[in-house]
Amino acid sequence: MNLPGKISYRKLSWPEAGVSGANLERNPAGGEFFLQRSTINYFIYSIIFLTLISSLLFCGCTSPQDVVAIIDDEPITRNQLKTRLNAYDEKATFATATDSETQTQFTNAEAALTQLINERLLLIEARKLKLLADSDRDDPGKCKQAIRKVLIRLGEKVVFPSYQEAFTYYNQHRNKFSSKTRYQLEHLLLKSENLAWELKEQLEKGELSIADATHRQTPGIQSAKIDNQRLITVDEMPVVVAAILPDLKINQISPPIATPYGFHLIIIRKIVPAGNIPFPEVENRIKDLLFAERLKKNYQNWLELSRKQHTIKIYHKYLSGL
Repeated sequence: MNLPGKISYRKLSWPEAGVSGANLERNPAGGEFFLQRSTINYFIYSIIFLTLISSLLFCGCTSPQDVVAIIDDEPITRNQLKTRLNAYDEKATFATATDSETQTQFTNAEAALTQLINERLLLIEARKLKLLADSDRDDPGKCKQAIRKVLIRLGEKVVFPSYQEAFTYYNQHRNKFSSKTRYQLEHLLLKSENLAWELKEQLEKGELSIADATHRQTPGIQSAKIDNQRLITVDEMPVVVAAILPDLKINQISPPIATPYGFHLIIIRKIVPAGNIPFPEVENRIKDLLFAERLKKNYQNWLELSRKQHTIKIYHKYLSGL
């Protein structure tokens, strides 16, 4: 006998049913028990729910081929990694890669991916500090600015090196602060060789100085430079200019020197022999060096802590072939 709204489950005696009588009704004529429709729906929905949960869990554990890493729930795609790799000038493109070449590509991909992961951690920190709105997550300019702000904040507590710290470093690393012979120069760059010879003659007679030539804006002078502080080595000069310096004496004016830029007149004002550079000349450079090292160490410490605080999963098998 079928009752309206009831579905026959199976014929059992009451003790064998094993479920609450509240969910069962008995057919007095046939001795059948019927499971109520609401209970059937409950089981159906439960199965659907569990199936969906299983699917989500399965998908969460298996990376699609276009995802190479996930930071928490934020993916980094192959396209993003390819874009970063293409930005590297040193990246080689192999038509048929050998095993060693494939390994080189893989190493480059890992290095680029590490950089992308670090940047993503900085962006997560930026959102945490309210330096980047969620609506701006896809704006490259605002993301770059946010990363810069986070790095500035990370460096705010780093102490700038003192005079004594810089001086101690200098004494411990004197070999790093030696130099070849250095020159203090005055320089004129002219458009034509004839004009260069004319000005050389005027300079030698004392009728004109490089400062005068600069102030008067003499026609044909492309540039004039007087630097009473900077000392340079021959390595910082064009080869043709460096070649003539050993033959020049202090305050002597060089003959016109032809380069692709024009014709040069050079005057040596000071020569500093090769040897150790005095500490006052390198003090600021040393302080900047020490400060940069401290900033780097502080950032690495933060990065190590941040990686522990976030779930990072890398799909190494998808890095090959990039």
